[in-house]
Amino acid sequence: MMTQTNVFAHRGVSSQFPENTMAAFGAAVNVGADGIEFDVQLSKDDVPVVIHDHTLDRTTTGSGLVRSHTVKELKELSAGEWFHPDFKNEQIPTLTEVFIWAKHHSLLLNIELKGDVRERELISSTVLSLIVQFGLVDRVILSSFDHTIIHLIQQKMPQVETAVIVMAALHEPAFYLKRIGAPGYHFCSPLLLKTEAQDLMRKGIRLRPYTVNDREWMREYMDWGCDGIFTDYPKEALIIREERERA
Repeated sequence: MMTQTNVFAHRGVSSQFPENTMAAFGAAVNVGADGIEFDVQLSKDDVPVVIHDHTLDRTTTGSGLVRSHTVKELKELSAGEWFHPDFKNEQIPTLTEVFIWAKHHSLLLNIELKGDVRERELISSTVLSLIVQFGLVDRVILSSFDHTIIHLIQQKMPQVETAVIVMAALHEPAFYLKRIGAPGYHFCSPLLLKTEAQDLMRKGIRLRPYTVNDREWMREYMDWGCDGIFTDYPKEALIIREERERA
């Protein structure tokens, strides 16, 4: 039986909508994506908010550190005007707002945790509490470049799926992942050979490459049987998946 690779809309449909906004997430539902990927960090008043950069300058009308602003201050900014004037009313979502919205859909939710390494305990506890509150344990994947926080989450709540994110080709990643306790390996595309990928998948590791915007690589990773791909172009990936299933 052919493995169906899940298509995650990277920061929502970020090729056509401002990233990490409700507009981009709604577009992911509309194109039929299996999941969305988005970034979470804490505001000044310790509220998890959805934004990629540690600073506001690139994707909002504000400036300075996200962590230096309260939710009230963050909500006064436009998170879409930088992309196109049509999206000037888009705000920075809170994680709670995304979870409330997600309860009405069936999307998988890949949350990339960001923030100061000195605040691992705070952000992990805050996010896990919300996941439990909204009953989303079975639909969430928590990932991070900070592998220590992933290990911490595995110890706190092993029933929540986790994944490490890497930008380099690790030597013997299966051993590394076993020590951390995370089943997911999110690698920068292309950093794995097919033989390496097959070996990892035989060991139960869930491979999800990022950010896969090239059609040939989309097809390649589906052929490998990867658990998922992260892409800015989920509609194109879904078309390729459908073509493969019909072939």
